[in-house]
Amino acid sequence: MLGKGLNFDSLHSAWSTIWGLEVSPKVRHFLWRMGTHSLPVRSLLKYRHLTEDALCPWCGLEEESMGHAIFSCPRVQELWEVSQCLCLTKWKEFETMCDFIESWKGVDVKVQQRGATLAWVIWGERNYKVFQDKTTPNEVLINRVQRLVDEQGNYASRIYSRPACSVPRSANTWVAPPKGVIKLNVDVSLATEGWIGIGVVARDWMGKVQFAACRRCRAHWPVEIAEAKAVANAVKLGRRYGLEDVIIETDCQSVVSRLSKNAIYFSDLDTILGDISEISSSFKSISWSHVRRDGNAVAHQIARLVPFGTEQIWENHCPTEISPYVLMDALSLD
Repeated sequence: MLGKGLNFDSLHSAWSTIWGLEVSPKVRHFLWRMGTHSLPVRSLLKYRHLTEDALCPWCGLEEESMGHAIFSCPRVQELWEVSQCLCLTKWKEFETMCDFIESWKGVDVKVQQRGATLAWVIWGERNYKVFQDKTTPNEVLINRVQRLVDEQGNYASRIYSRPACSVPRSANTWVAPPKGVIKLNVDVSLATEGWIGIGVVARDWMGKVQFAACRRCRAHWPVEIAEAKAVANAVKLGRRYGLEDVIIETDCQSVVSRLSKNAIYFSDLDTILGDISEISSSFKSISWSHVRRDGNAVAHQIARLVPFGTEQIWENHCPTEISPYVLMDALSLD
């Protein structure tokens, strides 16, 4: 539940700031709880009649509000000073925590990243004190913050900072990949109400099928979600078969554009795109290609098949009823 009096415009602005931080999802979730006044500090627990003692477990001098616990308690002030993040502790100057978080926009991004991570570490240290009555030396906490920041930076650069691939003009027919590269065409079928079919076919530079797969699941996904699921299935199969250099081709332009630009935000679709990007890091090279529907006929026909069980895979060949479409693509090659 959001606290009373919170302005939804303020919440949206704060969330935009939080989402823009180069921090882990755990830190973002923590900041969101802080902005919505849902962290279980003692002052809040007392207000809800869950405890009678609202004093800070560290200093015992003031009621433990979120601002006091994370930014103002004498126990944590040295941490903020040593981390050079004191500019992020002026919460008393703002009416709400959302306004306070939004004010971070004007601060250097590295300071934001370090400060947000430090706030999360401080909250963990607070819980360590409350539930185990133990404390950690400040030097250890500072080193922990730096390690988490470094790990997040390495992760982000590995997953999201690959150079964006240029998107060539969409072809009307299937085009073979360069020699040594495998192209995986994917498509979905929504022909049967309540069921979604996913098709994948992997072919080399001569048009020879390396493997084909169809998958069927009961779901009511929007088309864009289903297309992204098909791409995710393709990269998983590519990794399973140990492919190194691949092209993933689909007739869904929006998914290709988002993946080519590494444009990942916060929605159901973006969760899938994030998984795709993470799996893609296991390939030596990967690019995304859009093809018009006529050039994606093989994958489309495979998606319409009903597999034995949930998934069916054919290695080094394709189902008999799909062979004519594969042959037509092969004959169209120069």
